Amino acid sequence: MVHRNSLIFLLTFASLLVVNCGRKERSLFEEGKKWEMAGEKTKALYYYELSLRENPDYDPVLKRMGLLLAESNQSIATAIFYLEKYHKQKKDDTEVQRELFRLYLTTGYEKEALEILEEIRFQGKKETLEFFETTYLCLTRGFKQKDYLLTLEKSPLAGDPYYAPWVRACETK
Repeated sequence: MVHRNSLIFLLTFASLLVVNCGRKERSLFEEGKKWEMAGEKTKALYYYELSLRENPDYDPVLKRMGLLLAESNQSIATAIFYLEKYHKQKKDDTEVQRELFRLYLTTGYEKEALEILEEIRFQGKKETLEFFETTYLCLTRGFKQKDYLLTLEKSPLAGDPYYAPWVRACETK
């Protein structure tokens, strides 16, 4: 009877510990998100980092850290690290795929960009696939730039504020 009660106590204690640890990483993440929404990116990164100390694989933080750091040219390598770690857990997140694709292309990681392109190919989004393929060709090939640029400009995605810089990058190539 005493052994059974001890076992129940230990199981209850362990489950409470797990729940509380999960709450702490989540509350730190929420605090970081609040700061990010207020435009305080440095404070947001601080709270995201604290959350990752609680759980280094907490995927919402990995995504936000990667996307925030990708905005700075000085943090591209670190952004790629966080986004790749997130991407291993969530393969079908289009936002992360497109950001990794952009970062890979801008840093010369063609092989990795092609891997993202293959993932997109199997997701069946024709518009997105065509835009990514054309961008890849435009930025990595030294010929037919005008043809690629024309295709990009005609794409329905060209009006999207996120993709517009990709079109401009092709123009300046």
